[in-house]
Amino acid sequence: MQNKKGIKQVSDAADTVSTSPKRGIKLGADWIACASVADRQLFLNDLTKGELLALPFLFEFWAMEHQLPPAGDWRSWVIMGGRGAGKTRAGAEWVRSQVEGPRPADCGSARCVALVGETLDQAREVMVFGDSGILACSPPDRRPRWHASRKRLIWPNGAVAQIFSARDPESLRGPQFDAAWADELAKWKSGRNAWDMLQFALRLGAMPRQCVTTTPRNVGVLKGLLKHPSTVMTHAATEANRANLAESFLAEVKTRYAGTRLGRQELDGILLEEAEGALWTSAQLSCCQIDTFPELDRIVVALDPSSWQGLVPKVQCKIGGATFWPTIALRRLALRLGHWQRSKRWTSGVASV
Repeated sequence: MQNKKGIKQVSDAADTVSTSPKRGIKLGADWIACASVADRQLFLNDLTKGELLALPFLFEFWAMEHQLPPAGDWRSWVIMGGRGAGKTRAGAEWVRSQVEGPRPADCGSARCVALVGETLDQAREVMVFGDSGILACSPPDRRPRWHASRKRLIWPNGAVAQIFSARDPESLRGPQFDAAWADELAKWKSGRNAWDMLQFALRLGAMPRQCVTTTPRNVGVLKGLLKHPSTVMTHAATEANRANLAESFLAEVKTRYAGTRLGRQELDGILLEEAEGALWTSAQLSCCQIDTFPELDRIVVALDPSSWQGLVPKVQCKIGGATFWPTIALRRLALRLGHWQRSKRWTSGVASV
């Protein structure tokens, strides 16, 4: 039975807590925060003992906008934000929303969940046992049990979540899932391989889904995911969660990093795709593209090999479908460079080329 506030009631005599919220209580804490002291007291006084016990576990009531999944038929939800923005809590609560049913023993929409962290230790200590992890977020009557020998959580309704390390992509061969939570995707050492193996494993149910919580980094696996049509994203800076962060922490990191490239990435949660100090950005090069070009009198090709052995480059180049080795053309230049280096006359040497 539910009361007019949409909170599922439980017996006052019971010590267990059931938390099956009725739609319509999203961001309720924002409304309470804006209400007068008298209205807040009236709201709390009107709750039964069971409702008071359930209230801390109703995430939709307390969540910030970026911590709630968008509507629609998406496959991947990326929660991208600064340090301490509440990403881990959002990921843990999303897993709860997938595996839990209306009552503790009822099944949810997912039965087999993959929890993938950069390492097994990080998956266990952050995603499972962390302050904002699954165990800390679960009410007593719905809290799963940790089976260390099998590296998995098992809920009272039989749902199972198993932890994996992104450093061992092959461990994702064989298992299959209907939901997955990937934490800190942008810093996975074997990011592309682990991500690909996870996609092949996410094949159960009518609509398997995955939640990705990460601080942004300029890596291909994250940029590719964000461009995919089945991906949705929510974003928040560290400042959005200041109510749950130490004031001294915010003051210190703002003083040190506000306005810097590192601050934009780690505090503002912005994906910086351009290399710092780059002479030409992707946007600048895109502006130079044309559909048709005039007849050319001369074509000049510049080579900047990145791999050198001694002073002679050993790089295979491909231009217009033709493959060649630029070693011979640059051997004379390499010899000149050696001479210039020995004579310490770099400026005059460059001028004579």
